[in-house]
Amino acid sequence: MSNRFLLYIDILGFSQMIEGDPRKVALVFSILDDLNVHQHNAFKTIAFSDTILVYNPRLATSNSSRSYYVWYLIEFAEDLQHRLTGHDVYFRAVLTEGDFSHYPLKNIECFFGEALNRAHSKEKKIPSIGLFLDHRYSRFNRYFDLVQFDDEYDFVYLTRSLGYLQQYTGGRYPFRDRAIEDQAPHVPWQVRFLQDVHSNMRNNPSPEIRTKHLTAWDLYARHFPELTRILSDNKFSLASLGGPDAWRAEAKAMERDIKSGYRVNKSFHQWLRLHARRRQRLTCR
Repeated sequence: MSNRFLLYIDILGFSQMIEGDPRKVALVFSILDDLNVHQHNAFKTIAFSDTILVYNPRLATSNSSRSYYVWYLIEFAEDLQHRLTGHDVYFRAVLTEGDFSHYPLKNIECFFGEALNRAHSKEKKIPSIGLFLDHRYSRFNRYFDLVQFDDEYDFVYLTRSLGYLQQYTGGRYPFRDRAIEDQAPHVPWQVRFLQDVHSNMRNNPSPEIRTKHLTAWDLYARHFPELTRILSDNKFSLASLGGPDAWRAEAKAMERDIKSGYRVNKSFHQWLRLHARRRQRLTCR
């Protein structure tokens, strides 16, 4: 092992966003700029167009440090999925290990390596959304559920609250113990994510996009069979899991956060109009 791990993230549908909804592009970049990864000195982040790379500059020297790096890199993908929820923006990501170099020259930054080539090649071939972990390093995963996707990669479930919910309820819904909500606080977000995946699987006009979401839905349905069945049968109502008041405060907070993201869109739209007027005045001169 080279002991350098690389998280390769591709924001899906980026070209269509640029052409059809530049406000959403601004929202995506504002989310990327605010991710938890930037608060962590053990990692470096590179962003260019629709691609984000995160890696550990200091090489891992033990299995403990390898577990540490894999743990946090998965959490960074989890953070991104959480923040994109409700905005109909998705990503496909690969987490692998290998040679990767990143250094500045006088006027440009250089980044290249075998790990980058492998991640880029693999990511383009996966007909799904979500995070895929090179299964050679799955033994370093600590806290996330995995399932084998193919001979090379495992799918990572970035929905730990749903995992906790299944653990505490035994997959029996609706539950009656209100304390369960405290153990799985992000269920509203993760149910909303599943709802959007299910909607795209059924209703997106693009066959390619429908296929990606169908693959993802199948992975979640196999892991959470009773939960996904109940949600899809009940229009993804939180009440179907825990009763009429389940996660009420958390659900309201989620809606506020999603709307605040749309306010970023609105501000960018206002900037675009102002910029267009300025260009028009300059052209008239």
